[in-house]
Amino acid sequence: MGREVVTPPPEADGTSAKDKAQTPPGYLRLFFEAVLIAYLIITFVLTTVGISGGSMQPSLEDGERALVWRFETWLHRMGIGSFDRGDIVYFPSPESKSPSWFPFRTHLIKRIVAVGGDTVEMKNGQLVINGQMIDEIHLDNGARSGFTMPLQVVPNNHVFVLGDNRSPFGSVDSRRFGSIPEERLAGRAVSVIWPIFDKEPGKTVLNWRILRRPKAFREL
Repeated sequence: MGREVVTPPPEADGTSAKDKAQTPPGYLRLFFEAVLIAYLIITFVLTTVGISGGSMQPSLEDGERALVWRFETWLHRMGIGSFDRGDIVYFPSPESKSPSWFPFRTHLIKRIVAVGGDTVEMKNGQLVINGQMIDEIHLDNGARSGFTMPLQVVPNNHVFVLGDNRSPFGSVDSRRFGSIPEERLAGRAVSVIWPIFDKEPGKTVLNWRILRRPKAFREL
C-alpha cells in the first residue's frame, strides 16, 4: 500500500509554511537595505569626518566633525569642476602602509595652497605662491613658524596641501610627503557640524560654521 504524503495547506497569502521558513525575516532585509543605502550615501554623496589632533587649528579643532561633500570628487573625476586653492580636503595618508582598498586606512584633512602648474615656496614661514606672498590671516600668529622651503613646481593634476597649524611639528603635510595626485582626494570639507554648541567664557555659542576659502586664495 502506497504511503500517503500530506502537504500543509498554503497560508492566506499563498505562501506555504515551508517557503516562509526559508524566507529571511523582514527585519533582516531592511537591515541590509539600510546598510546599502548608507554605503551609497557616504561613498557618492556626503560623509562626516572626525578631526583628531590640532594640525588644522584654528579652522578645525580636535574633536569636531566636518561635513564632507563626496559627490564633488566623482564629478571632478569625470572632468566636471576642480578642487581649488583654499579648499580643505580629505584624503588617504600618502604615508599609510595599508593597501588602497582597505576601508580603515589613515586619512588626513588639510588645506590646498597650490594646484598643478603653480610654484610654491616658504620664506621664514611666509607662504609664496607664483611669486606672490599670501596674507594668511586665517592662521593663528602663535601657530606660525620660521619654516623655509625652496621653490618647487606642483606637477599637473596634483595639489600641494598644508595644515593651518604651522608651528613646529604642528602638521604632517606636503612639506614632508610632497604634492598629492588629485585623484586621491576623497572630498571637500564644507562645514563644521559637531559639536553643535561651544562654551566660551561666560556663555555658550553656536559652533556650526561654514568652511570658506580664505580671501587671499580666492584672489590668486
